[in-house]
Order: sequence, then C-alpha cells, then structure tokens
Amino acid sequence: MDKNSIIKNYKLNKRQVGLLNDYIQKLKISNQKHNLVGPSTIDVVWDRHINDSLQLSEFISKKNSSIIDLGTGAGLPGIVLYICGFTNILLIDSKMKKINFIKEFSHEANIRVKTICARVEKIKNQKFDFVVCRALAPLIELLDYSLFLKKKIHHCFFLRGEVLIKKLMMQKKNLLLNITSFQAKVREGGSW
Repeated sequence: MDKNSIIKNYKLNKRQVGLLNDYIQKLKISNQKHNLVGPSTIDVVWDRHINDSLQLSEFISKKNSSIIDLGTGAGLPGIVLYICGFTNILLIDSKMKKINFIKEFSHEANIRVKTICARVEKIKNQKFDFVVCRALAPLIELLDYSLFLKKKIHHCFFLRGEVLIKKLMMQKKNLLLNITSFQAKVREGGSW
C-alpha cells in the first residue's frame, strides 16, 4: 500500500504524518550504520513497517490500553502506535543500539515513549492488556512470554508469516487458546 493510501486508510492527521516522516527519515539514516530493519524493506517502509504496524490499531479500541511491544527493534510497531495515540506502551528490546535509536527519536520528536533495554524474561510484576510483536522469537516462546505479561483477559498480536499460522491453526485443538488469524494488509501478504 502506498503512503497516501495508508494516510487515508488510517485517517492520519498532519502531526502524525509529520512525525512518521521524521521517524522514517531517521530510520533510513540510522539503518545504514546500525541495521535496524532489513535493508530490502527500507525502500517500502510505508507499507512494510508503517502499514504493518498500524493494522494493529484496528483491533485495539481503547487508546489508553496497556501495551507491551516485545523485541521492538527500531520501535516497530510501538513507536508507530504511540504516534497514532496509543500512549500507554512499553517498548522492550535487549539491544542497546535499538533502544538508543528509539530514545534519540523520541527526544528529537518531543514524545515520551517508555523503553526498557532487557530480555523479555527479565520483565517482572507488570501486566498488559495487549502483547504485540513482529519478529522476536518462535511463536511458542512468544506464547510463553505472554503468559507472565498478561492481565486476566488479554490479547496477543504476533505479526507472523502464513506457514507458521497454518501450523498453529492445525494444533489449535491441543492448545487452551482462542486463536484467530487475520490477513495482513502489507503488500507482500502474510498473516498474524
């Protein structure tokens, strides 16, 4: 999906578009040195990263919901969701270079994003309404992490590929979970 279609589809205002443009510009520059996202995705950042992150907003109705972004990397989807009004987000990554990138952008953009540089297993005594993740670990590990991060009723959104989702759906009867797969909105397809 192209930039203008994404802006229209998610009803982004001028401030949000400006912040996203600033984020993308910093990401492109920083990625040359720090490899924050796959180099092949940098030219289609609006579709592969912004659209991919924003599709979660359609499933989180309350902007004040508590959200943890596991293995946030360059801040995806956490920074994008924050820019679009979801301000109760914790971004966690074990790589300091990635957390520093997020902190630098947040300072420059004058936004207050909460970050922690740690492994997910180190997060204690915190519960969240939503657990989100793009590309951190195998799905079974993500499910394990979500068990100690969830409130009584919670949702996990793991942006994963179609093959993995099909395998999980086949095992659905053996799991004590309610699993739903959604078609991704990014151009290259995929499911989550």
